[in-house]
Amino acid sequence: SRLRFNFGFLLEAGLGTSREIELNYPQIRLADDVTLAFLRGKITATRTSEGIYISGRLHSQYEAECGRCLTPLLLPISFKLDDLFYYPPYMAPAGELVVGEDCFIDLAPLARELSLLEVPIQAVCRPDCKGLCPNCGENLNDGPCGCEQEELDPRLAALQTFLNAHGSD
Repeated sequence: SRLRFNFGFLLEAGLGTSREIELNYPQIRLADDVTLAFLRGKITATRTSEGIYISGRLHSQYEAECGRCLTPLLLPISFKLDDLFYYPPYMAPAGELVVGEDCFIDLAPLARELSLLEVPIQAVCRPDCKGLCPNCGENLNDGPCGCEQEELDPRLAALQTFLNAHGSD
């Protein structure tokens, strides 16, 4: 992982010692399921009595597809690192992050998790995206598809009347 750092020097340093690390990757694969278009930002690693505290803000773009028209898009994302990595590992409470016995910290799993939390459930290419035609599958953003309009189900006529009267916003 390109987000794996050796902090042995910081573990040997006095409390409060810190180091800034600037990240600028043109493209980075965080895991098999997450590749970011780029990853930029600055993190600070600080020696504490409990281990190493990592803080910073990272910026990227996540490759996704529009939930309406399936067009590929790049979503700008930004996430904050604000985590303590315990050292020595046996002093860590259950489930907490730890510095490895080899003094390395791999930030890729944490960056993966935080970047996925920034991605909306249904990303759209633009707010007024018209989506795909439910009959033929044509992208309605490119123009009408030519399908004939279906006749309204009589059971929904009252709902159509309501929507016409109150707007479909």
